[in-house]
Amino acid sequence: MQLYVVQTGETIWEVQQRMDSLAGVPLSKGGRESIERVAVELGPHKTTAVFASTGEAEKETADLLAKELGVKVRTDPRLDGVDLGLWQGLTISDIKHRQPKLYKQWTEAPSGIRPPGGESLLEAQQRLREAVREIVKKSKKKSDAPIIVLRPIALGVLRCRLEKAELDDVWNFVGREFTWKNYDVHEKDL
Repeated sequence: MQLYVVQTGETIWEVQQRMDSLAGVPLSKGGRESIERVAVELGPHKTTAVFASTGEAEKETADLLAKELGVKVRTDPRLDGVDLGLWQGLTISDIKHRQPKLYKQWTEAPSGIRPPGGESLLEAQQRLREAVREIVKKSKKKSDAPIIVLRPIALGVLRCRLEKAELDDVWNFVGREFTWKNYDVHEKDL
């Protein structure tokens, strides 16, 4: 079956270079505009539903897509962004200053790092994998094509799994320029 993954639109915190995962900040004007463009791009594709967490950016992105595509939004807290714990809301320069060694490890070998008070990328990947596996399993027929909306790091973590890449390569799958991609998946792939 086809599975579409969509990155949430840019948030206000991303514009400020703040770490954002669970805070629930809204999309920026540019973020809303980019999702409106993505909705037009996805228009010709047959999709059945949009899945997202209840986070503000995820919900706003999902609502914009669903409205344009004429499908329903379904929420699942397992689709939350990666919990960055005490790093949530800090700027990257704040983290580099406060915890330079840990931040360096986060950028070079992130699979072995847990932000203080947060979750590891492996824990996030397992949580996301369960949610996506259930979405795929519950799809009634092969022609179903759900859309999953995720925050950038969570999306990178899931893309590592879908593309059979190592979790330490996550930063190759995270970026502002990424908007959406479709995958041909089977439950066993997850």
